[in-house]
Amino acid sequence: MRIKLSHALLFSFMLIFALASQTFAAQSIIMNGDAHVGEQAVLSVETSQIPAGGSVEWSVSPTTGLNPDRISLRAGGRECAFTPLDTHPIRVIASFINRDGDVASSSEIFVNPKEFQIDIAVVIERPLTLWNSATRSNYVLSPDILLANSPVRLRASLNPSFKGEHSFKWEADAATALFSQDKDDIFIRRSAIGESEISVSAFNAKGVKLGSGESRVNISLPVSRFNESANEREAWQNWQRSQELWENKNYAEAVELAGRAIALAPRDVEISQGLRAMNTNYARYTKAQKLREDADNFDAQGKFDEALKNLRTAQVIWPLENGAEVIAETEKKFNEQRILIQQANWLRDTASAYDNENMYEDALEYYAKSIALVSSDAVKDRMERIRNRLTLIADADRYAGEGNSLEREGKLQEALNRYSASILSNPDATLRQHIEELQSVISRRERQANALNREAQDLMRRNNNQEALKRYTESMNVWPTDTAEQRIRQLNRNTRLPADAVIRGPEDFGIGTRLDAQKITQEADELYSQGNLDEALALYRKAQNIAPSDEMRRWIVRLDAAVKERDAVNNANRMINEANALFKAGKTNEAINLYRESLKVHKNSEIEEFIRKQAAGN
Repeated sequence: MRIKLSHALLFSFMLIFALASQTFAAQSIIMNGDAHVGEQAVLSVETSQIPAGGSVEWSVSPTTGLNPDRISLRAGGRECAFTPLDTHPIRVIASFINRDGDVASSSEIFVNPKEFQIDIAVVIERPLTLWNSATRSNYVLSPDILLANSPVRLRASLNPSFKGEHSFKWEADAATALFSQDKDDIFIRRSAIGESEISVSAFNAKGVKLGSGESRVNISLPVSRFNESANEREAWQNWQRSQELWENKNYAEAVELAGRAIALAPRDVEISQGLRAMNTNYARYTKAQKLREDADNFDAQGKFDEALKNLRTAQVIWPLENGAEVIAETEKKFNEQRILIQQANWLRDTASAYDNENMYEDALEYYAKSIALVSSDAVKDRMERIRNRLTLIADADRYAGEGNSLEREGKLQEALNRYSASILSNPDATLRQHIEELQSVISRRERQANALNREAQDLMRRNNNQEALKRYTESMNVWPTDTAEQRIRQLNRNTRLPADAVIRGPEDFGIGTRLDAQKITQEADELYSQGNLDEALALYRKAQNIAPSDEMRRWIVRLDAAVKERDAVNNANRMINEANALFKAGKTNEAINLYRESLKVHKNSEIEEFIRKQAAGN
């Protein structure tokens, strides 16, 4: 028995030799099934074809492509096995050798290997389900509906089945991710809906490609829709549980869980409306609870009327089974002391009204009547505070009166001390403001006095003792100091002020209190009523400098305008009188010119008309 594992050249030589010596017999090679790439193919001949005492000699060679892999003989040479490496046709010759070693006959066959068909199938372990908000139930989707951004399991299978060890190599389009290959299965994920193009190739243990296949996997369900469905399902479950909690009077937990439900499904009308109703009821419940807590506190304090008010309101808002009993019990306690308490309250209310109106003596009287009926530590404390308050008010009034008298006498510092003592006893915003104004006046007067003293010292150094004496005297008028008083005594030995010397006071420097401003204003009013407008205007301005006000400012503007108008009329009339004299003297041109000058000082329609007539006549 000989095995021919020849190369193409040897095969060609043997083939030529065989063809030259023998003719091929009829087809007697049997193909055991279809041949596939990478899988062993088995060919056999019938025993009857082998000459007696002879054998079979096999020759295997491809017409193109690669030589087959692992050619072997079986069954005493009657079978030939090999593995095709590609799909190119393979020529197989079986030569029947007689006992003399000669080729009695031959048979040939062309083996056409095929690649395995690879089928790709989606493995559905559990169908997808979505939530039907209308029916409040799950419904199962068709198996061909796949979820985006979620693992999809694909399984490859060889058709026909491969008898040996094999492996798969998967590929996908750019929008599809491959991961977690498990033998014949692969997991893919696509982030968005659309078709995923999948291809797979199969290889045997030696790396020979067995075949390939491809498929389009339609990812049709967006993950957002799936998540929304899951949220709606969970929302409904939470809502049902929240209703159970509500029925069991676990109100706070019910509202919290219902809030989580609406957060998951904000567009669910039934949950939304139910939650609004639940929130409304929960608000009523919590309000009623607060009222009952307050009622307990009032009851502990003996304030039965307030307790009853809260209990009755709470029972209306959120009734309790024992609510009526609690109210009845509180009413009983209240009725036992109701009359005394009511009378005491009336008296106390009257006292409070007097108290609020600062009518403290009357308040004390009614507070005393109230605690005579029902003792109250709070009322006793209030009465003690009122007595102390009355003492302080009396002290404050006395200090304020003393301060006012001192201020009128010009003793500003002493007045300031009394005012300060007054507000310590009884704070008063108006008096405090007056103190601040008085402090400012004193400070300004001290500064002005110091400035006059320095000016006087400078005048003394220049031997202008009379002016120096005047400045020291003005300094004493503004704010007395020991220095100014000593200098005046020193200068009076040899210096006297003129009888008509004008000595300035604080008001001449714009310094004074509101009381000073009022005095000056009164003097100005008197001068104004007498027709002394210039002197009145000067005093009004002094008062304005001391205590500025919008009303005084507007009055000064009006009066100043009136004075200017008066002066302008007087000056214009004087010029008109002079012009009249010139006109009578026949000095017409000079008169006309003077008339025109008068018009610049004050308008006069009659003079204007006279000038026009003179111009027209000329």
